[in-house]
Amino acid sequence: YMNKFKKIFSLVLCLVICLSLSISTLAANNTASIKITNIESAMPGDTVTITISISNNPGIMAMAFCITYDSDSLVYKNYSKGYLSSYTVKDHPDKGHVSFVNVENKDISTDGTIISLLFDVKEDAKPGKHVITLANSNREKYGNKLHNSFSTAKQEYVVPAIVSGGVTVGETCNNSGHDFSEWNEVYPATCTTTGLQNRICSRCTTLEEKVIPSAHDFEEDWTIDKVATPEEDGEMSRHCTKCDQVTDKITFKYEEIVEDDDTSSDTPSDDSASDNTSSDNTSSDNTSSTESSTGNTSDNSGDTSTANKPVINNQVGQKVPLQEVEKIEDYQQNIKPNLNNDSTQSDTTSSEETSSEATVNSSSTTTTGTIENDSSNDSNANNKKDSFYSSPSGIIMIALCSLLSIGILGLGAWLIIKNKK
Repeated sequence: YMNKFKKIFSLVLCLVICLSLSISTLAANNTASIKITNIESAMPGDTVTITISISNNPGIMAMAFCITYDSDSLVYKNYSKGYLSSYTVKDHPDKGHVSFVNVENKDISTDGTIISLLFDVKEDAKPGKHVITLANSNREKYGNKLHNSFSTAKQEYVVPAIVSGGVTVGETCNNSGHDFSEWNEVYPATCTTTGLQNRICSRCTTLEEKVIPSAHDFEEDWTIDKVATPEEDGEMSRHCTKCDQVTDKITFKYEEIVEDDDTSSDTPSDDSASDNTSSDNTSSDNTSSTESSTGNTSDNSGDTSTANKPVINNQVGQKVPLQEVEKIEDYQQNIKPNLNNDSTQSDTTSSEETSSEATVNSSSTTTTGTIENDSSNDSNANNKKDSFYSSPSGIIMIALCSLLSIGILGLGAWLIIKNKK
């Protein structure tokens, strides 16, 4: 008996559940829905029509709602009636909504267009979608005073689902700026004449031009223009890749570009130097190295080269990288300060200090003598001061100053006592 009861109870429960689901689905399908037209493409200056329509209308006697829109980009123009007999429409552009009120003498269950609104798209309308909807779906923006009301003759409220619409405004040169292509070179600039570039807007064919300034294209490396010899300095500069112009000219000593050889004798013979030169005419590096020993030991520049110093190929047309040029004295004094404008002052100070140190090193005897003279002068000045204070005239002067000070103090005290009396 219990098993039979359980089977009957389970069957009834299943039927109840199925019936409930069917009723819910039917109710959902019969829910009133208000849909607003969505214009997917409009351009500034266009006029668009926005339709508000209803479906699954259960029968409504009175309607009152507000249609919100972006008054910064859209201008309300007019409306056209739908299936209803009469209603009141009023635009509030300062608040960005159109109010709608309709009252019938009975429930109207017609599906279709409630009202159609005409809008002009402003010339400066922002690109993108501008939503148009009913106020209840965006109360945080438009406030609680904006409301939608749908009721039947029995004063029962209907709450329809709302499908928002809107107007999507395209991009123009007025609201988004020009859409230029890449720069096109009309004719290139040279070292002495300017060039020209242009580009065209894809929307309005506006042409924009830009002048390319004339400029030399100097190489990063220096080029040897004149070789250095023990008797004469060499020259190098940076060459333009497009013409014969050069810049950053510097001179360099023979001793600055050859490798120092510690094993060479202090006074090599002329015959040895001559033999080395004649035996290797095609290798300027060996010639430079051999002659370097003679040049360095002669002590003409006053400097002592560092051992294992890199060799610069001492040939006309040879390219010299910056890291080698930086070691040359003429570059450090004349080119480097100009390339580092932000640190010109510090470079100048450093140069002055270096020059001062060089002066001290090259004339140490004179400097020492000057320092000794200064010390002697200071000692003489101190002796003169001591002799003045110990002389009779100095003692008399000190005594007179002391008596004068005591007299002034006494006179001041006497005046104070007399005023009090």
